Amino acid sequence: MTLTRVARWLTLSLAAAAAWIGLSAPAQAIPVFARQTGHNCQACHISYPELTAYGREFKLNGYTFGESQPFPFALAVMAEYAKIGDNTDHSDPTGNTKICSTCNEFSLTQWSLFFGGRITDNLGVFGQASSGGFPLDSGSNCCNGFASDNTEVRYVQRFSTGAGSLEDDTVVGLLINNNATMQDVWHSAPAWRFPWYPYSATNLGPLASLYIEGTGANGTQSGHRVVGMGAYTWYQKNWYAEMTFYRSPWGGPFSFLDYGSGPREGITQPSDNIDGWSPYGRVAYSRDWGYYSAEIGASIMHGKTYYDALVADSSQTQRFTDYGIDAQFQFNKNEPWIYSIVASWNHEKNDLSPLVLNNQASTASHTLNEINIKGTAYYDRVYGATLAYYSINGTSDPLLYQSGNPGGSATGSPSSAYFMGELNWVPIQDMRFSLNYTYYTKINGGKSNFDGLGNNASGQNLLQFAIWWIY
Repeated sequence: MTLTRVARWLTLSLAAAAAWIGLSAPAQAIPVFARQTGHNCQACHISYPELTAYGREFKLNGYTFGESQPFPFALAVMAEYAKIGDNTDHSDPTGNTKICSTCNEFSLTQWSLFFGGRITDNLGVFGQASSGGFPLDSGSNCCNGFASDNTEVRYVQRFSTGAGSLEDDTVVGLLINNNATMQDVWHSAPAWRFPWYPYSATNLGPLASLYIEGTGANGTQSGHRVVGMGAYTWYQKNWYAEMTFYRSPWGGPFSFLDYGSGPREGITQPSDNIDGWSPYGRVAYSRDWGYYSAEIGASIMHGKTYYDALVADSSQTQRFTDYGIDAQFQFNKNEPWIYSIVASWNHEKNDLSPLVLNNQASTASHTLNEINIKGTAYYDRVYGATLAYYSINGTSDPLLYQSGNPGGSATGSPSSAYFMGELNWVPIQDMRFSLNYTYYTKINGGKSNFDGLGNNASGQNLLQFAIWWIY
């Protein structure tokens, strides 16, 4: 038996042993914030990271509930096995090119160190530093760069408005973070949208995404490569309003927040380089009654990015304006069912004039429309199921959407749609096993031969098994 196979089976054995031990162990408050508050993880999460009403209050109050911990750290390890429907890139006549390099083998997807919590009555931190994993059969290095992941600092002041209670019912806060929308407490926001597990298997998926998403292929800013500074209010535990401004961190005092390495703290794409500040606004109304909770909200974000990542030329900028509406509903009685429903619609209008000048787009003005819907249900907080639907469509452009390239669009269309189903087993509150299947109905404007090179949407369907353990 080879060393890599030994490592693979050892990983599986340890996971199985931990689950078996956990089946007979009482639930305890283990991660950072659970230790701080004295509550178990279920007080804050439907299933991590999806927040309950108490979890939202904890975050909006700057992570300051409870007592400061002498050792405010937690460790998360995530491993995955993935299988793609058709792993052959049909644009390669030899049949040797594989679409998914990590499929059909176990891999350490990611490991993260969490830190932070209450510093003072008014100051708190959520910190995360992460590293990529390695396929256990590949013999490659363990650590693909260890750097800051979702990281945020909050300062809050609490007030009483006298609306039927002498207790503080309003929070005003200041925040600094490194990922647009990570400050949000509802799970329609891009930073916390399902799926929550960082599945790493790759396929020839949708090319288009919105600026606010942070990972777009058509010139958008990259998540974890920004620094945001903002202010918000949580009025009478019902009304939320926020304004935050984002910019690229290079050359400033917040470079440590950047997720990457290399020139200008990881700025390697035109999309990584924001011209000036990118404003983000958010409003929401939320109401909790009994075991029920509901929210409806809206958001808007505007930004400009340099065409050339290494040249700050304001005459060569791409412009984006994204706005959307969202809603969320939760039932959290836990006798024995809990469930949540989340939906959002987002629209983008952009101006990609520099791409037209450089023959990378056919027209400057484009629009995109995106729909996200997901429903989650848990039985006894042990057995869970989630069903989600995603679609995006917008202006066709054969240059922007890579007509004639593998994984591109034969019609130049950005339209894609897929369903995602996930089954979860949580034998102990800090360990989750997931089985996830993604089913594509359309990719980049087509169902069969969507890129004109023989690749079909159904061939990109992914089956993924994952283990998520946090301590």
